[in-house]
Parts: sequence; structure tokens; C-alpha cells
Amino acid sequence: MQITTLSRRLHVTGALATATLLFAGCSSGPSVRADYDRSADFGKYRTFGFVSQSGTNTAEFRTLAAQTMQAAATREMESRGYTRSDNPDLVINFKGKLEEKTDIESTPAPMYGPGWGYRGWYGAPYGYGGTEVTTRRYNVGTVVMDVIDREKRQAVFQGGIEGVVTKEMMQNKQAALERAVARLFEKYPFVAGQSAPVAPVEEKKK
Repeated sequence: MQITTLSRRLHVTGALATATLLFAGCSSGPSVRADYDRSADFGKYRTFGFVSQSGTNTAEFRTLAAQTMQAAATREMESRGYTRSDNPDLVINFKGKLEEKTDIESTPAPMYGPGWGYRGWYGAPYGYGGTEVTTRRYNVGTVVMDVIDREKRQAVFQGGIEGVVTKEMMQNKQAALERAVARLFEKYPFVAGQSAPVAPVEEKKK
């Protein structure tokens, strides 16, 4: 299925491909971005389904992660009044990737020597001796969700979430993926049969 996306307006790093995508990250949380096609009539959309072959390259992802995310997306869409169908108005596709990244930081290493002592004795100065190099390796997961007008084969909504993977989240993949999908749907501002966008969940909470 060839799809026209919203990539010119929405720049999302990467696309996901494994079942171990977990989003924890910094104190500010994962980065979430989204955009939708202002020219699309969302009022005509009442049913949804899923792309049969998601943008993945492993059977494990398709059978585990895809199932988890599709179940989460189904709950989100049904809560907005959409009905799942074998001949849907909208089809949803998930893509993703898990990347290992490395941060290398170099700082001056202190060189300790004699200095001004308790009785004022002065010796060799305190200074710096070379550099200290710190290496930090971590995983970053990205999930991209396309909501596609099946008739036009064109994306009408696209959202992406990216965050640092933690060991704790790796141990509970299902919950992490469900949270990622929920965060993406916080950016989806439509309900079935209504053309005008409604306030996203995150704005209603303010």
C-alpha cells in the first residue's frame, strides 16, 4: 500500500522496528510530535482498521508489539466513536525503531599537588592533568503512527513519539507500548463523524 505522508510538516526521527520500544527518558518525558491534514474532511470518517503489514522487519514485532499497539489504538478509536471494520474509512499503521546511542564527554582531569597549606606553605600548584573521558550508552525508541484515508491512500494524521529506553520499562514492554500509543492519541483531535477538531486530552487536563 503506497501512502502519501505528512512528512513535510512533521519531522519525526526514525521509524520503529522492534518489540522492545519503551519510553521513559528525561525528567521532561518523551518527545511527542503530531500534525494532521487541514484539508481533510474528518467528518466523513466513521470506521477504522489497520495496515496488514506494518513498517517492521521482524516477525516478533508483528506478532507482539503490533498486536499490543493495535489493541491500544482500538480502545482509543472506539472511545472516540469509531467502529472497527474490514472495509474501513481510516487505516492505522505503526512504524518504529530502537537505536543504541553513545554520548562521549571529555572534561579536564584535575591534578592534585601541594598548595597553600594550613601554615601557608606553598608547593607545586593545583592544576589539570590531561582529560577524563566519560562514555554513556543508552537506547532510544521511536514510534510513528500514520492514520490513512484508505480511499485516497493518503495520511491525514501522523504522530511520533521518541524517548529513552530504561531497563525497568524493558521488563514491562506491553505497558510501555500502551502508554506510547495513548500519548500519540492525546494529539489526535477528532471524533467519529465530526469535521471540527476537539480539544486534545492534554489540553482538557489544563
